Amino acid sequence: MTSVQEAQERKNTALTATKRLAHFWGSLDRNLRLLLIIGLIEAAALNAYSPVLMPYYVSLGFDSKIAGRFNSVEFVATCIVALIGGLLADALGRKKLYVAGQFIRLTMIALLLSLKSYTGLMIVAAFRGLIAIQMPAQSALIAGYTSKGNRATVIGIMQTLVQVAGLIVPLALGVLADAYGVQVPFSIAMLLAVTAMLATVPLRERPVEPLASQPQNAGSPEQEIKAPVASSTGRRAATQAKEEAGTRMMPFLSRVIEMFKGPRWWVLTLLLFARLSNGLANGAFNILMPFTIMDKFSKAYTVMSTAQVFFSLGTITVLLIGGRLADLRGRRTVAVTAGFIFPLLICSLPVARTLWQLFPLLMLVTMAGSISSPAVQAIQMEAVEDKHRATFMGLSIGLNFLGMSLGSIIAGITYIVTVPWSWAGMIVLYLVPAVIFYVILPRERRATVGRSEAKRVAN
Repeated sequence: MTSVQEAQERKNTALTATKRLAHFWGSLDRNLRLLLIIGLIEAAALNAYSPVLMPYYVSLGFDSKIAGRFNSVEFVATCIVALIGGLLADALGRKKLYVAGQFIRLTMIALLLSLKSYTGLMIVAAFRGLIAIQMPAQSALIAGYTSKGNRATVIGIMQTLVQVAGLIVPLALGVLADAYGVQVPFSIAMLLAVTAMLATVPLRERPVEPLASQPQNAGSPEQEIKAPVASSTGRRAATQAKEEAGTRMMPFLSRVIEMFKGPRWWVLTLLLFARLSNGLANGAFNILMPFTIMDKFSKAYTVMSTAQVFFSLGTITVLLIGGRLADLRGRRTVAVTAGFIFPLLICSLPVARTLWQLFPLLMLVTMAGSISSPAVQAIQMEAVEDKHRATFMGLSIGLNFLGMSLGSIIAGITYIVTVPWSWAGMIVLYLVPAVIFYVILPRERRATVGRSEAKRVAN
């Protein structure tokens, strides 16, 4: 009887959780739900080709040094267009930049299907980086349809959907690549990219808050209609249009300078430095991990795809938990705790002797690294006002990928010289963001408390 009751209680708990999730999904704006679905499709396209790229390079005769160059070119291009993309998204419109990235993705996959030479793959790598022109726009679109109370949770859902694609797609397409050739996953990636573009058509962009420098109308619409002289009305309209055009075409540097004005400039600077350090570490990991697997275990496409599956499995397990913890318990608790544990767990990866030792360890490591991801993204999004959000995210993403570019090319060289020190340097780089969050977030909290106490005293 007791076991039956326990089973019924578990069933009721599962049903309650499912109902809550369904209610939360239904409470989201229609455009936000569409963004999440499009993100899932695009993640499926990415995971259709990215897990097989390293063994594909090796099959064409390229070593870790050349692979590092390919990744470096990709990340340099990503850095440049992320910076430009964020600024353009704030100035010209976020959906436009998002769709531009989708067109570039489609072009890149078409080139990947046809080019196999060193020069050709360098061109492909550059186009892979240019896709990032949509990333600041995507972050700003998501932030615009969320609030501080649910933002980290929504980010957790978004990242979970991305990892669902990373869990399902790579293993199946890795098997297909071994059986029928690597062109099969590339073709499926193209089909998915086209599907994502079609799904974006009904997406509507939420209006952005006006810039502080944007002029406001002195009179009401009724007063303008009642203006006695038609030519005067025309001149006023022409002047207003000219001023609005000047605001939209504000020099990009001026936008950045305006964003860094005020007492929080040092917070923004340290957040960007954290992204740079994290990018250096990620760039190194993208070279060290796959080449360690290929040198110690196997170069088969299926093995690399299986590693991606365990990576995604570890990530998907904790993203929603991390998002809710960040909203309920605070960004600092999650970001700092996981930030210190994650690099220490990475130390266990190189000591694995078999694949079935490595894969569970990889899952554990990614659980520790991914649980803080929604909190970190929320910290980045909330660091600036909405009018500068895409610009700041562009700077943040750009510096992250600049780090990935440098990290990839350095790791590709140092891996040949010294594997242990390559891993050690990567671990140190992963620790830097945790230290920065530890320094920044408590000071921000104390400042907030101080302002609240001052208001109470004044009242």
